[in-house]
Amino acid sequence: MPWGANLIHDKKITSAFKISEQSTDVIDPFPSGARRALQKGNAMSLHLVPRSLQYFEQVALQGSIQAASRELGISASAIQRQIVMIEESVGEALFERDPKGMILTPTGRLILDLARDWRLGNARLWSAVQANRGIEHGHIRIAAMDGMVNGLVPTLLRDVSQALPKVYVDIDILSPDNAVKGILQGDYDLSIVANAPPDRKLVCHWKEDFPLGCIVSPQHVLAGRASIFLEEFISHPVVFQSSYISIRKHLEARHGWIFEKATRAIVANSPHLIKVLAASGDYIALTSELDAASEIRAGLLEFIPVEDENALQQTISVISNVDAMETDLTVKVISMAVQNFQRTAASLSSTQRVS
Repeated sequence: MPWGANLIHDKKITSAFKISEQSTDVIDPFPSGARRALQKGNAMSLHLVPRSLQYFEQVALQGSIQAASRELGISASAIQRQIVMIEESVGEALFERDPKGMILTPTGRLILDLARDWRLGNARLWSAVQANRGIEHGHIRIAAMDGMVNGLVPTLLRDVSQALPKVYVDIDILSPDNAVKGILQGDYDLSIVANAPPDRKLVCHWKEDFPLGCIVSPQHVLAGRASIFLEEFISHPVVFQSSYISIRKHLEARHGWIFEKATRAIVANSPHLIKVLAASGDYIALTSELDAASEIRAGLLEFIPVEDENALQQTISVISNVDAMETDLTVKVISMAVQNFQRTAASLSSTQRVS
């Protein structure tokens, strides 16, 4: 049990989070966009995380009360009152004020553990209620990446819809960091994510390494090439991912020089736009073959593996929370996601070369 979970047995701290009729009538405890309206007919949405913990968690996440206020749509003074209430109850400061933002104290980190445990318990309760309805009914929460919206995600949603037509699917497109964070906080039942960090609270149901490559139009001068070096890649007009897209930081860490040496480059924050620009024939881009799988199968793009030594690889995983309640529904949908990815990976030339 995490340290924070033990705090709930401390009367001094528990008093700060006592659930009453007033404190349970709270805002959605999930990050912006992480929870949509539930299926019609659901009797309750089970938002049982105390308001004080919700506000505290957002301040810890955003780094300031003002940023948490904007995220939650709640006045800064209301959030400040809840933070002060917790601090007075435990007799300790929860944050240190720093020019870079509010930084958690050791006690603050324990309270954050408690907030996440409470949120995960709330998710388990909801899962238990759904499990009582059987696999034919229920609610599954999925987090995925923007680069998958043109292929893998629609295929998975189609498979779930056909096999489980009465199941309500809630899917959010997030950055990999936020998708992992959502899994750890109990906001999602499964996530399809790139480069998930090792964590004892994450269960990896499937993962595959996908080599870096150059995507080009079939009409581009590079089309048909068996491989390419990055030095030649940057000699053409290129479109790079912005820092908003997770692969950018991995490219900078491994191949940062390409951003300095490329002379004809634009930057885009949309994986879809990057693929559209590459398909136009005016630009080329770096990504994994999986990210462009549907466009490659449709003949809109070709994939040319990068030949440089130690070229970046993206690891794509299907993950869940080790502490989350396992239901027949989640097991079924996770299995469908894994099978979907296995079929796609088996069809890709880069995976075949790696194997």
